[in-house]
Amino acid sequence: MTSAQPGEAEAGRRIAGRYRLVEMLGRGGMGTVWRARDEMLDREVAVKEVLVQAGLSEEERRGVRERTLREARAAARLSHPGIVTVHDVVDEDGRPWIVMELVRARSLAEILAAEGPLPPERVAGIGRQLVAALRAAHAVGILHRDIKPANVLVTDEGRAVLTDFGIARVEGDTALTRTGSLVGSPAYMPPERARGEPAIPASDLWSLGATLYAACEGRPPHDRPDVMAVLAAVMNEDPPPPRRAGPLTPVLSGLLVRDPVRRLTAAQAEEMLARVESGARPVPPPPPQAPPATVPAPQPFPQTVQTVPAGGSSTNLGMLILVGVLTTLVTVLAGILIVQMNSGGGQGGGAVRQQSGQVSGPEQPQPPATGVPAERPSPFPTPTASLLPELQPVSGPGGYRISVPAGWVRSEEGNSVFWRSSWGAYVQVDRTEWSGDPADHWERWERAVIRGNILPGYRRVDLRRPTGLGYDAADLEFTWTRDGIPMRGIDRGTIVNGQPYAVFVAIPQQHWEVNRERVNNILDTFRP
Repeated sequence: MTSAQPGEAEAGRRIAGRYRLVEMLGRGGMGTVWRARDEMLDREVAVKEVLVQAGLSEEERRGVRERTLREARAAARLSHPGIVTVHDVVDEDGRPWIVMELVRARSLAEILAAEGPLPPERVAGIGRQLVAALRAAHAVGILHRDIKPANVLVTDEGRAVLTDFGIARVEGDTALTRTGSLVGSPAYMPPERARGEPAIPASDLWSLGATLYAACEGRPPHDRPDVMAVLAAVMNEDPPPPRRAGPLTPVLSGLLVRDPVRRLTAAQAEEMLARVESGARPVPPPPPQAPPATVPAPQPFPQTVQTVPAGGSSTNLGMLILVGVLTTLVTVLAGILIVQMNSGGGQGGGAVRQQSGQVSGPEQPQPPATGVPAERPSPFPTPTASLLPELQPVSGPGGYRISVPAGWVRSEEGNSVFWRSSWGAYVQVDRTEWSGDPADHWERWERAVIRGNILPGYRRVDLRRPTGLGYDAADLEFTWTRDGIPMRGIDRGTIVNGQPYAVFVAIPQQHWEVNRERVNNILDTFRP
């Protein structure tokens, strides 16, 4: 039994007057997990104590609480035997506590440490259950984003369960409002996430493939001596062919394809895993359909600052590794720009999010439902892209309205909605939680960007307060460089009726002057 540390609860304490903490099961960067007794329903449960780092401002502490509670409530919508059930979410003493199903099991990481590589048929059975769990989660727009052996529980009866579904976050970390942050374990992070792009359902499948590879081989597919080397390999190299996977090899190869468009689908993977589990050889799926000739341009990076929620791991609470701090260094090694910390990807000022259901905000959406391009388009600007199209009115979650260029492709990524051109320009509306004065918020965000070197070549152009809007707002105009292309954007932050918004418009610098008036028109059409 692990002893409590300063700031942690003690055994015997009652949470919300009904959950009595019995025994500490594990501790990690996101908090502490307890075995507890629900004295109202007379059953055992697991209680995750989310630890809020000392020294955080009240706003940052509030951000940790709000994001953790929101994510846990989202996870509570899931009901599947392959996903740990969330029973309750409690806010006590200014800290979130998450009450979950108590699964008596070892993590896959612990099993591998004790037993070494597992037989392909056993790995296939675990993988089949996990794919089914992911399909259930993806169907309601929830991504996991941190699948790895430590976050997979396996009971003695063979039941495989995903833990920390959608709530894995590093305690107390501040990042771009999902427009420039990535959280995850590098060895199990898919290439698109390592590049700073938003997570999509296919991203979870790559991480699952890396987890199953480790279960067969005893090590992850890109086993390197340090994090920077791991990320460089994930982005630029195919994994070495597995030696022990046998009939599972085609499944692993299909899941670990670097191009998410050509990766195995969940349905294909589930069918192939079932065949291996039963002792039959998997039937290779048909080749993936080629991606369309025109695809959405990759999202830029910046965004509103946001506090990352604390989350937890499995039994031993394996600590997530914040990619943000390493992003810049990996850029030097790999020659690829990586957006930094928090959940999601690379958007310009607003947010970035996953593609089929995840986080966002000038945050990088932690993910939308649109496809990821098979390859990054070459230079964004084209002869026909210099002037933004006429605007058309659209609406977004919560009822806000805005006018965006006609013909731009819409996608929803967690807390963000994007409208993207085919040449690098985009509009993003992010609803990630933040508080305080909008101008102060941008000052804090900017300090985080500069301190972490999150946006290559970042330079403030202006910070001003627009007038005549009917609500208080602050506009941060700045430039940065993305994939060698100079970019410029304006991020408008406001809070209306308690709901924060970051409205971001970004275009390649060379087309800025001719479009300046239209950029302002887009921002001014926003109505919360």
